[in-house]
This record gives sequence, C-alpha cells and structure tokens, in this order.
Amino acid sequence: MKKKNSDHSELAQLTREIRKLQFYYNMLAGLSASCGALIPLDSVYTLIRELSDQEAILRQKAKDHSDHPG
Repeated sequence: MKKKNSDHSELAQLTREIRKLQFYYNMLAGLSASCGALIPLDSVYTLIRELSDQEAILRQKAKDHSDHPG
C-alpha cells in the first residue's frame, strides 16, 4: 500500500512540474513574440517532453498495478 501512495505522490509531483514548465514556456514564447526577440526555448521544450514521457510511464505502471492487484 505504501508503494502505491508513493507512486501516486511522485506522479502528482511530476504533473505539477510539467504544468509549471509549460506555463513558463508559454510565457517566454509570448514574451519572445511580443518583443520580437529570439529566446531559445528548445531546452525547455525538450525537458517538458522528457518529463511527459516519464509521466506516461508512471501512469501506465499505476494503471497496470490497478488492473492486477496483488
């Protein structure tokens, strides 16, 4: 039971971090567009993608674990 709560907590934390990064990414992209300045956002986008992949793996593990209790 402890492992399940730990996985859920980790998933929730990862989701919060992704949302924060997406917020800042969108803010910087808007700032870049409004100022006409080039802000390199590739590294932020790459990080969002990597974290989203980790999130998908955790969600799949949680789903598999709930499908096969025991």
